[in-house]
Amino acid sequence: MATTPDDYASFATLIREYFDWMFARYGDLRGFIEAVGGHQGVDQELRDLPSQFGPPAGKTLIAWRGAEPVGCVAYKDLGDGTAEMKRLFVPDRFQGGGLGRRLSGAIVDQARADGFTTMKLDTGFLHEEAMGMYASMGFRPCDPYINYPPDLLPHLRFFERDL
Repeated sequence: MATTPDDYASFATLIREYFDWMFARYGDLRGFIEAVGGHQGVDQELRDLPSQFGPPAGKTLIAWRGAEPVGCVAYKDLGDGTAEMKRLFVPDRFQGGGLGRRLSGAIVDQARADGFTTMKLDTGFLHEEAMGMYASMGFRPCDPYINYPPDLLPHLRFFERDL
């Protein structure tokens, strides 16, 4: 679990790499990724990760291989017993060993242990691998729970599960 400034700096590095990965994946839809990042306030988020994804607002998990961060995930409190999974990312060079699934399972378990009853998430429409994993973990499609601009909604998918 992230607790130190160095942990959150590593988390920020992974988030930046995640956005670079999304720019590459979405190619011609770069504006979509920029708009989502702007709507989510990613620039501000990166300046203040502990208050966004640290206690009491949330929790951040980072997977390490030695001193190198190899994956991350976080949750934040949406209120009313609901946690939102955020920033699940495993760089391509570390994929293929089930780390994304283990991180997802760990953040679900952490949110449950912290007293949440529901977990929600949103993801881009091209994240087919992630959507398959979420479905296999008991997530089901749900209505949008964040007030995104209407032009972004066709590119987003929303999921939830009971904890």
